[in-house]
Amino acid sequence: MTADTMTADIMTANTAAGTAERACPRLTEALRAIPGVRSVDVRNGALWADAPLLDVEAMAAAMAALGIRLGTVTAIPHPDSAESTVIYHYIDEHRIINVKTCTRNGALASLAPRVRAASWAEREIRDLFAVEFPGHPNPVPLIRPEGIDTATLREAMCRPATVARKPSSPLASPPAPPPARS
Repeated sequence: MTADTMTADIMTANTAAGTAERACPRLTEALRAIPGVRSVDVRNGALWADAPLLDVEAMAAAMAALGIRLGTVTAIPHPDSAESTVIYHYIDEHRIINVKTCTRNGALASLAPRVRAASWAEREIRDLFAVEFPGHPNPVPLIRPEGIDTATLREAMCRPATVARKPSSPLASPPAPPPARS
């Protein structure tokens, strides 16, 4: 990495952080105050908080105090470990706030006892990615069939996708030459 590239990266990060400050200073300050939040920036018109060691219960309390509701929760499994990236997507009148964290030992505290909207999303993430949500009031599988272990679906979700070659349609083939006349 050259000095120019490093300077450009630092300026970009500072600009993004500055943009977050200018766009919504109160919200940016509140996000930074949540234990585990490392940075807050604006990307594609949404606020993104990077929080590798997020205190999810403190996040839920902070968002509730701000009157911001949880829209959904998504996850991305790490194929080389038992961990997953979990993103909490919050919505208020004017913006989307995404808080990205990582599981620790395959688990994150459940928000479902405090935030009803988290219940189904946590159950789905548990079924698909084997993420445990200790404290969930109803950890019954949501989409996983009886008898199938959570690790089975996680392995399938982490496998690289293969694309089968589709047979071509006879309509897509060039037309056959007309028969020779005799």
